Amino acid sequence: MKITICITTFNRHLDLEKCLRSINQIKLKKKILLNIIIVDNSINYNLLKIKKKLLKDSKYKIIFLHQKNRGRVFARNKYLKKLKNINPDYICLFDDDCIVDRYWFKECFRTIRRYKADVITGPQIYLKSFRSQKKENNFSYLFEKNYKNKKICCVKWAASNNIFMDYKIIKKNNLSFDKNLNKFGVGEDQLFFSKINGYGYKIFWNKNVKVYEKFHSERQNYKWLMDRSYRLGVLGYYIDQKEYGEINGLFINYFKSIYYFINFIISILLMKKNYFEKIINNFVRFYGRLVGPFTFKNIKFYNK
Repeated sequence: MKITICITTFNRHLDLEKCLRSINQIKLKKKILLNIIIVDNSINYNLLKIKKKLLKDSKYKIIFLHQKNRGRVFARNKYLKKLKNINPDYICLFDDDCIVDRYWFKECFRTIRRYKADVITGPQIYLKSFRSQKKENNFSYLFEKNYKNKKICCVKWAASNNIFMDYKIIKKNNLSFDKNLNKFGVGEDQLFFSKINGYGYKIFWNKNVKVYEKFHSERQNYKWLMDRSYRLGVLGYYIDQKEYGEINGLFINYFKSIYYFINFIISILLMKKNYFEKIINNFVRFYGRLVGPFTFKNIKFYNK
């Protein structure tokens, strides 16, 4: 069995090294042939500075690629193109700053056997650091799916920071990430996996298919929160149209806009814990969806 791990990176060398060390520690059966693709998305191919070290420290073969055109969509489509030559049985998608749980593969194969899953995903757990000890300081939690107390459930889409999937899905349907979402810095994976779900493939979220990520200081301020909420609101219109068609998608977009406005009012009235960031998120998501059909093409590139 051949498995290929795909990672895109942009000037986070220390985080990437930690990620690869965690991959070295994953429990893996001897019959599995594992290799890794790393796509460097820096203009000057900065990963070359540590290439030798990464090769030396890794237990597995690493294929290095360079995508100088900035953006996660271009970088991810770069490894999808390379996968055509490798033709693995399964692929894994990780972010360059994640730490992979050592029993990750065990849980993935268990989910496949029990539920006949085509795609497996799981939670991203934030590691506390000396800079940030409270969950509420990390506004990323506002944008992540919360499946409450469920251990395993079938879902409609997944984030590409924690994915195990049958490669035949991509090969058969000639899938790629949508270039129109490249400038947003978010959302391209939602559309990608929503399409897979629409084709009838089963996506399962498993509580034990875990990756870990550190807090990012740039995600702990209201400017980042408003920018992220606005971009998700605007691109929501585009995703809805891709999923449901032009007319139905427009109707659904404005229905969801009303939903966020109602949540905005509820957040003000209830004033529960973390109410202020929830008020901001709901109002800006409402506004983003409201103006999305008119401003989608004018969004500037997310240079982070």
